[in-house]
Amino acid sequence: MTDQEEQEWKDRLAEEFKAELRELMKKHGVDRILAEDHWQGYPECGEDVRMTVEITSLWEEGEPKRPWVEIDLGSEFYAEP
Repeated sequence: MTDQEEQEWKDRLAEEFKAELRELMKKHGVDRILAEDHWQGYPECGEDVRMTVEITSLWEEGEPKRPWVEIDLGSEFYAEP
């Protein structure tokens, strides 16, 4: 496999993965997945970079149908628990 073929394969795989992830996000009403330092401004704490999945609340006709949810994935998330 040439370098160009390898890069094309990587790009295609990345796009497929992102498309499937977006579909999963839509299915569950996920707005975004965010990775950030949860202790910004506290240098004595070091970094605590974690990924979170945010799902906003859903209201229909003034009634709550789904609460706001934040799922903490930690700094690493594996396919197998």
